[in-house]
Amino acid sequence: MSKLGAELYGTSEVCRQVGISLRQLEYWILIGIVAPHLEQHGLKFFKRFSEQDLEILKQVKLLTDEGFLVSRALDKVKKGRPDLFS
Repeated sequence: MSKLGAELYGTSEVCRQVGISLRQLEYWILIGIVAPHLEQHGLKFFKRFSEQDLEILKQVKLLTDEGFLVSRALDKVKKGRPDLFS
């Protein structure tokens, strides 16, 4: 649960911190690993990620690096770190 005023991260920063490509991040958003906040500036929308989103992505990345499928990795993170999904 992100708090008002909590730090939000853009896609470039998230990709850098997690160690994934923009394409991989976009796919993980598409399949529901995280759901970023959309921030509008004029006619453009920007994806913003919370600390929780960042931690979920890092955990999933660690497990996929170990050979787990993305969906299985997410299940393991949900079971092991339910606090990230409250």
